[in-house]
Amino acid sequence: MKQERKDWYAGEFVRINEEIGGKKCLSYQDFLRIKNYKAQALSIAEEMDIKKQTEKAFEAADNNDVEGAIKTLTKLHGVGIATASAILAMRNPDKYAIVDKRVIKNLGKSFEKNPLKSPAGYVEYLMIMKKNAAGKPLREYERKLFEKEPI
Repeated sequence: MKQERKDWYAGEFVRINEEIGGKKCLSYQDFLRIKNYKAQALSIAEEMDIKKQTEKAFEAADNNDVEGAIKTLTKLHGVGIATASAILAMRNPDKYAIVDKRVIKNLGKSFEKNPLKSPAGYVEYLMIMKKNAAGKPLREYERKLFEKEPI
């Protein structure tokens, strides 16, 4: 770990502890901050792997190998299909949709394979999303389904 990151990591623990030490529960922001703190513990090898795997995944995605892109991204530590789909959607929101249990529920479809647990299931989910979006921006359609279900 680089010294700058080591210093941040050590200091951030103290800062978070000072802010939440006496709380009876965490706020959503506290929770995200702790998750971010934990994610920063990646090693240099993991940093290099992120670059290598995302490059491979983006190449697969650019060649319309959706399943390959998802499989490659899920090789990264802590990345499941939902996060992999978010990475692809943030890179190309016209081509990929974020998979989420609320969106799946609001689609009202049953899937041969669970889109949250199977790369093939995500491919099926994506095909249905594109078909149902009927020419509308995919991200817009996905958000509409997501927002129907209260959080």
